Amino acid sequence: MSDASISLKPINDLLNEQFFVPSYQRGFRWTQQQVEDLLNDIWEFQSTCEKKEFYCLQPIVVKRRDSGEWELVDGQQRLTTILLILAYRKNLVEELGKSTFTLQFETRPKSGEFLQDIDMEQQNVNIDYFHICRAYKTIEAWFSERGGSHYLQLIQCLTNDDELGKNTRVIWYELPDSEDPVNAFTRLNVGKIPLTNSELIRALFLRSRNFGGDSKHLHQLKIAQEWDAIEKALQSDEMWCFLTTGETSPASRIEFLFQQIAQEHSTPNLSDPFATFHFYNERFSADVTAEEEWLNVKQSFMTLEEWFNDRVLFHLVGYLIHDGVKLSELRKSANGITKSEFRLTLRRTIFQRLLRRSIPESGTLDDYQSAVREFVEGLDYDTDHNTIRSLLLLFNMATILLNPKSSLRFPFHHFKKSSWDIEHVRSVKSDKPDQQSRCEDWLRDFVTHLGDVSESKDLCDRAKAILQSDTFDVDAFDNLYSDVLAQFQEPKDTEADNGVGNLALLDSSTNRSYKNAVFPVKRSRVIGLDREGTFVPICTKNVFLKCYSKEIGKMMFWGKDDRDAYRGTIVETISTFFAKDVVE
Repeated sequence: MSDASISLKPINDLLNEQFFVPSYQRGFRWTQQQVEDLLNDIWEFQSTCEKKEFYCLQPIVVKRRDSGEWELVDGQQRLTTILLILAYRKNLVEELGKSTFTLQFETRPKSGEFLQDIDMEQQNVNIDYFHICRAYKTIEAWFSERGGSHYLQLIQCLTNDDELGKNTRVIWYELPDSEDPVNAFTRLNVGKIPLTNSELIRALFLRSRNFGGDSKHLHQLKIAQEWDAIEKALQSDEMWCFLTTGETSPASRIEFLFQQIAQEHSTPNLSDPFATFHFYNERFSADVTAEEEWLNVKQSFMTLEEWFNDRVLFHLVGYLIHDGVKLSELRKSANGITKSEFRLTLRRTIFQRLLRRSIPESGTLDDYQSAVREFVEGLDYDTDHNTIRSLLLLFNMATILLNPKSSLRFPFHHFKKSSWDIEHVRSVKSDKPDQQSRCEDWLRDFVTHLGDVSESKDLCDRAKAILQSDTFDVDAFDNLYSDVLAQFQEPKDTEADNGVGNLALLDSSTNRSYKNAVFPVKRSRVIGLDREGTFVPICTKNVFLKCYSKEIGKMMFWGKDDRDAYRGTIVETISTFFAKDVVE
C-alpha cells in the first residue's frame, strides 16, 4: 500500500460521487444501537465543538473502477448510514444546494434507487432491505424526539465545507492500482482487523508525491526499511516492557512511538481512535516534508534505544514507567540536559515519588539513611501496600546497580508479564486455612516440600495420616497446625510482623497457594522456581536463602533477627543508591 492516496475528506466532497459495494462484501447489517451511536456522536460534536473543528469518521477504503465509480472496500456500513440520514429529508438537503452521493450493492441491482427513495413496503423483499429499513426507522425515531432545528444543524454538520464551518470528514484511503481490493477487504475484515493509526501514517510517509525526481522509490524504500527495523526492535518484549507498563500491545508497536511524539506536541482527543493519524496529517498539511518528519521519528526512537542500552538509565526509566510516570514526561525532562544530569533528575524524581518528600540538600549518606530509615520503619502491609511494592522493586534494582562488576539487568519483561506482589515471608495468624479443601492443600504442600527434612518427619507422618483418613479430622488438623507453627517458631496467638522486614515480592501462584504456609515451605517453593529457571527477583531469592541474616544456622526459621537484618539491608542499599551518582 506504499503508493496509497490518503487524506481527510469532508462528506461534502463525496456528495457527487458514486459508490459500488461488490459482491464479496456482506450487506448492510448495522443495528439500531450503532445507528443511534453515530447520530449521538455527530450531534454531540455539533453542539459542543468550535466552528473550525471537524468530526472524523473511521476510514473509508476505496479503489477507482474502470466505470468511474468508487469500489467501496471498507466502510460501507458507515457510508450507507450517512446516506440514509441524508435521504431522510432529501428535500432539505436540496434546499441547501446539496445533492447526495449514490451507493449501489452489486447483489441488489435496484438498491441504488431504493436508497435514494426508501420504500418501507419493500422491507421484506430481501435481508438487506430489511436492515436498511430498520436503520431508516431508527433515524426517523431519533429526529422525531427532537426539534426540527436538530435535523438542519446535523445536516449542515454533515455537508458543510471548510469555509462554512465545522463539518464531518472521513479518512479517505484510496488503494493504488496494484492493490487487489479482495485481498485488502479480507485483511481488513477477517477477524475484524481495522486499519490502524500506524498503517494510515505509513501511507502518509510513503505516498509518492512526498518525493521528487528519479530517486523517489529509493527514498520510499529507505523509510520502509527503517520503519521495519524500528518495528522489529519494539517487538522485543525486553524493550517493550521497558518502555511500557507491559499492557497488551498494538499489532504494530511503532504506533506507540507515534503516540509519544504526538503527545509531546499536542493535546490529543482521547475519544478519537485516530487522533495520532490526525496529528501527522496536519503536520504534512503544514508543508513538513516526509524526510524531515521521518528524521524526527528516527531521532525519537534512537533516544529510547540509547536509554535501553544504558544500564543505569534502563533501570531508572524502567522503574518510573512501572511506577506510573508517562514516557512522554520523561522524554520532556531529558530535553536540553546531559546524560549525567538526566540520571540525577531521575533519581530525584524516584526519591520524591517514593518517600513523598524532597531529597536531602546536603546529599550525605547519613542524611539519606536517616530519611530512608524513618520512611521504611513507618510502612505497614495493611496501609502501604502499593508503596511497599514500589520500595521492594527499587531494592531489587538498586542491588543490581550498586554492583560495579555485574552486567545483570532487571528483567522488566518477566516482572511485568507476571503478577508479582508483596507477601509475608513468615505467615500471619489470619492465614490459617478455614475450609477443608484449603486445609488439605496446606497438608499436601507441607508434605511435598518438607517430607525429606528430618526435623519434620513426625509432623509429615501425621499430615499424611490426616489426608489418608476417610473422614477429615478437624481437631487433628488444628493440633498439627499448632505443632507446625511451634516447630518452626511461627506466630500463633499474635500477628506476625507486618513491617517491611517481613515482606518480599512473590509471584501470584506462590501468594495464592502458599499464603498460609510456614517459612520453610515457602522457601522450598521459591528455591524450586529458581532451580527450574523461572524468574524470581534477586532480593526475594536472597531473603529465602537468608543471605541478609547474620546467623544462617537455622535455615528453616525466620525470626526477629532475620527481619531486622533484612530491613537494615533495604535501608542501607536504597540510601546508598540515592547518595551516590550511580554509574556503570
